[in-house]
Amino acid sequence: MEINNICNKWKNSNFNKKASMDLWDSMAESFNKFTVPTAEDSQFLKIVWENNMIDSNFQVLDVGCGSGRYSIALSNLCENITGIDLSPKMIENANNNKEAYKASNAEFYCEDWSDFDLVFAHMTPAVNNAETFEKLSKASRKYCVLCKPTRRTDPVSDKVKELVGISKNKESCDMDIAYAFEMLWLQGYEPKVEYEKQVWHMEKTLEEAFGLYINRVKSYKEITLEEEAIIKKYLESICKDKIVSEEVNTTIATIYWQV
Repeated sequence: MEINNICNKWKNSNFNKKASMDLWDSMAESFNKFTVPTAEDSQFLKIVWENNMIDSNFQVLDVGCGSGRYSIALSNLCENITGIDLSPKMIENANNNKEAYKASNAEFYCEDWSDFDLVFAHMTPAVNNAETFEKLSKASRKYCVLCKPTRRTDPVSDKVKELVGISKNKESCDMDIAYAFEMLWLQGYEPKVEYEKQVWHMEKTLEEAFGLYINRVKSYKEITLEEEAIIKKYLESICKDKIVSEEVNTTIATIYWQV
């Protein structure tokens, strides 16, 4: 398959920026509860460390940085690390965490990206088509890493999508990894891929669940007030002790390459 054919297939034409921003803003507080990961408990950091993908003089870019968890984890290994994210609340939390963890060489912004030595996009929808993937690869002078949740099942989210007529699994990034690998291979790179099975136990208050699942659906299609009411009724029906629980099964695919 030629690269132009991949670019024509790998698109995200229904992307709703406002709904996505609202979605991640609504999740900012839950993503702000973390301990700084290490190479012992994070496959992504282990890959970076074992493949010598970071150095004390490196400029590093974290695309879709969220609350700054991985930026802070890598901040003491590089000269400077910049995190960018669509969500203003995520960036606000990241800057607060920067101060709390004394990561003085980390910077966080709501903006685009440019040239860096190591560029990574860890579990973010910011890289979701050929255009954004090309930007990711071109932003790096040395190394790139893309981590995506693949072969994913979200029982509650899947039911919510079904209620409003979305049959395709919008949470799956299976084809993202396939297209990314094929683009890199056709461009002459030799990308490597590693996998890690994970189970996420998610708990949200009913109000948080409304924000999460309704905004998740809105990020893919416009829904009516009647459909919002249907979603709310379903979430209320599975709520126990004011908590909506979901067990997500997924395989994290990490694709990495040297530019």
